[in-house]
Amino acid sequence: MRNVYKLPPCSIYDVAAMEAWLTDLAADGLYLNHAGSSLFAFSRQTASYSCYRLEPVTDLCKEPTPDMQEDYDNAGWSFVCVLQKTFFVWRSIRLDADELHSDPVIHSIAYEQIISRLRKNAVCTAALALVLLSMFVCGLLLSPRPVTIFLANASMPLLVIFQLMSSIRALQQFLRLNRLKRSLADGVPALHQGDYKKGLLLHRTAAFCIGFLALFLILMPLCLFAKNWKKSVPDVTVCLPYVPLPQLEGEDFSWHKVPYIQNGVDACNNAEYAWSPLVPVHYEIYQQGEVQSVWHSNGTVATVPSAYTEYFRLSLPCLALPLYEEQLKNAVRLDAGAVVTELSHPGFDRIALACSQGFTQLFACRGRQVIQIKYWGYGRLSDHLDLLADAFVREMEHSLFVVTYPVSQL
Repeated sequence: MRNVYKLPPCSIYDVAAMEAWLTDLAADGLYLNHAGSSLFAFSRQTASYSCYRLEPVTDLCKEPTPDMQEDYDNAGWSFVCVLQKTFFVWRSIRLDADELHSDPVIHSIAYEQIISRLRKNAVCTAALALVLLSMFVCGLLLSPRPVTIFLANASMPLLVIFQLMSSIRALQQFLRLNRLKRSLADGVPALHQGDYKKGLLLHRTAAFCIGFLALFLILMPLCLFAKNWKKSVPDVTVCLPYVPLPQLEGEDFSWHKVPYIQNGVDACNNAEYAWSPLVPVHYEIYQQGEVQSVWHSNGTVATVPSAYTEYFRLSLPCLALPLYEEQLKNAVRLDAGAVVTELSHPGFDRIALACSQGFTQLFACRGRQVIQIKYWGYGRLSDHLDLLADAFVREMEHSLFVVTYPVSQL
């Protein structure tokens, strides 16, 4: 006979509610066969009277002994299964079956080991959550680039949230069972008809969120491995939001003639793509030309024209402007002699140039897009803003924007 699987509507540590739920299902013809970590297996039979009881498992008795099962059978109770290594589940079909425990005080002693374990679990999960939260917050506060750190470590805030939710659940489990133990220790008999529908939505929502976060944290490294790539620039067939080096250098430009191939990729001219939840599109593009001689009044100067582009398309548009300002501020911090000029262009929300001795940096943002270009050469980045704005539009539209050059030039 096929099993019917159901999610529990409450925590297993809400003993009265769990017993009431199993009893109500038996009245509908569903009888518990096996209890997994998240799903319970039931067999469908003719509906009849049945009631269930949960009894704490102790280290000295991890499974019912034959003598225990015989004594319980004589009292009208049959063993069903072990519930998550925490409770024995017993079922009775007799209206006159004796209760498993007649003395509440002695019954409370049976919960001591479980409560001790839940207390340790709550303390450990809370401590780990505080450690992770402290590491994350301190990293943001102490780093000169907190926005970049936040975007580059998207799994860290999710891990902190997951750990905080887990610690809250562990604390709730401890408090719920501890209240039951104290009530029994005061001589109050255990209740067996809890309201398992009262907190159903909250319980299911919390379980779904914790399960989803756990699955996401497990699968995210696989997604990163599957989606990320690094290729030589001529091999890229998707939109690259950048200014090609030949456009900056003009007609006299020539590519680096002897490419340095590393793992099948030209180390002098390559593009690297990375994905993360907060930055679904992140490009790092490096271009390098051939050594050139430039005439100056004081003599000939050898130069290697090159450009490094870092592009972000963010999931949260509200972080684009802070990232832009942080990149610009960091450039000034690292190069006190940089001359910053704010520009204006209809294709960008903000745009600025930082000119230093030997290289120029361009910073721009539009909507959820942010770019930083470091250029070593004698061209003018400001003359190519229309090209860059067009690349922004094409990348957002997921259109092909392929700028290729003959292989013989590379």
